[in-house]
Amino acid sequence: MLDVTLPWQMAHLPKDHRGYPIPVNAYVDKKGKAHFTINDEEKRQERFRKKQCHICGLPLTKLLCVVGGPGSAFDPKGAYIDGPMHAACCEYAMQVCPYLAAPHYGKRIDDKLLKPDDSDKTLFTDPTMMALRPPLFVVVRARGYTSTPFHGTKNTVQYIKPKRPYLSIGYWRNGERLLNTEGLEMALTYMKELQNRNIKTV
Repeated sequence: MLDVTLPWQMAHLPKDHRGYPIPVNAYVDKKGKAHFTINDEEKRQERFRKKQCHICGLPLTKLLCVVGGPGSAFDPKGAYIDGPMHAACCEYAMQVCPYLAAPHYGKRIDDKLLKPDDSDKTLFTDPTMMALRPPLFVVVRARGYTSTPFHGTKNTVQYIKPKRPYLSIGYWRNGERLLNTEGLEMALTYMKELQNRNIKTV
């Protein structure tokens, strides 16, 4: 694992066998294995209700960060599944999280490895989300967000949209932050390629 300083907000989190801090929303199966790409929906909704960071679980302010693919940040219909985070927690995740930072972590595979008897909880994997990892991730810093409820519900959150105009935008690829000009060009090229292939970006 990279030598990246752990933010104080995350110091209390348990770690997996590799030494990675386990985010508060991550699904942990009956055998104690953490599945980093699967949200435990009960935990996820609790974070929204309590206005807590979706990585460390500590209280958030109105200034927050969200991370996703280029479509989530720039498509007019773009939205995020993963909830808001502290800037420090987000920056750590961008450098260390296997899915966000590892060059060869190409697919969201954890849910395919689960067996029916592994879980007695509600899990949340989005069938509309692109299966392949995007070539870069976009971190948006915003002053609050709006949320979309699950169909037929009032108190559960499905997607969120950070409030615009964004306070800042950062571009990350394989655990390293890109120059804004390079990141924006790469993001727009990626979205254009998907549109040409009639693939939804969000």
